Amino acid sequence: MAKKTSSPIAQPSTDIILKVIQEVKDLSRKDIKKWRDAMTAASDTTDPRWYLLQDMYDYLTPDGHLGAVTEIRTGATLNHPFYVNDKSGVELEEQTKFLQKMWFFEFIEDCLDAVFRKYSIIQLGRDGDNVIYDLIPRRNVCIQNKRVYTEATGSKYIDYSQEPNVIQVRHKSEFGIMNDIIPNLIWKKNLLQADAEFSERYGMPLVTAMTSNKADAPKIEKALKNLGEAATGVFPKGSEIEVHDLANKGNPEKVYLDPAKFHDHQVSKRYVGSTTLVDEGANRSQTEVHSETLHETLAKKDRRFIQFICNDYLFPILQNLGFPFDNTKMVFSFDETESLTLKEEWDITNEALQYFELDQEDLQKKFRLKIKGVKQQPTGGGLAGNFK
Repeated sequence: MAKKTSSPIAQPSTDIILKVIQEVKDLSRKDIKKWRDAMTAASDTTDPRWYLLQDMYDYLTPDGHLGAVTEIRTGATLNHPFYVNDKSGVELEEQTKFLQKMWFFEFIEDCLDAVFRKYSIIQLGRDGDNVIYDLIPRRNVCIQNKRVYTEATGSKYIDYSQEPNVIQVRHKSEFGIMNDIIPNLIWKKNLLQADAEFSERYGMPLVTAMTSNKADAPKIEKALKNLGEAATGVFPKGSEIEVHDLANKGNPEKVYLDPAKFHDHQVSKRYVGSTTLVDEGANRSQTEVHSETLHETLAKKDRRFIQFICNDYLFPILQNLGFPFDNTKMVFSFDETESLTLKEEWDITNEALQYFELDQEDLQKKFRLKIKGVKQQPTGGGLAGNFK
């Protein structure tokens, strides 16, 4: 995997990823037996190896539907506002801005991938004022023994628990939730391949010719080969031409495409909790309900997962690297307040100002206003004279 860095300067030679030998993944066609063998290898009690299962994930990941539901689920966390606060709940702007960088969003995304693929092993470092990090190739990792094999099938390994600044992100599922839909992805891929073969064979009607004159056979054969999309040909007199329309025989849509849609539905249910967010046929009210289910259940669970990782693992490492973080005094959290429109927030704020004094800087930041001072009004109330 390519190094993720915010600087062109290379990392020190102690980095784990520099010791991992780049190998070719096995992206050959997969079947149910290979899947079972991969699970057996990953759960072996004496010498567990994960490269077979991780290669299977890589082989099945290029799928339009799977990509869509993955983006929807990860986006529900990646696009959510976050803050670094002190223990009293006051936002620490320096630390919050420090995390609003590309490396941190990539870090969150790699952590979320552990939900799908069981684990992510990440090593962080420092390059000047920038954070650099590497995602260790999953196929080389054995999480049971905390090892990174320099070759996926070899015996030489690195004990990553003894390496500095390493975070092990591990999901509680046995193999990651993607494992639950592996059969669906395999069967869907097979169905689409079969449908492609059917279209190739029978999409264009079969044309046959009969003649009682054996001498005319070569001419007829040549004429048949010359038949293209225009479907015209010159045949000897007396030839019988017949067109066999097999394209719809056996109802291929029912045989191949409808089952493929069924498997897409199973993928949707496992990843985003419903089928209406990415599939056709759902009305607006259903989509809104299921979107709320995603954001209030699965996405909230994912965000809590990220909060634990940042507070328990990331902040101590950032502090160890010399950055201004301290997990004993600071807390990373996502904004879980109710989502309101700007007008709704303005109305609530305007009403609150009739009874309370609010912070002027907070108002300027929230509503993007340049407040020069207090405008006096004879009647009082409203926004005038009620903020400091």
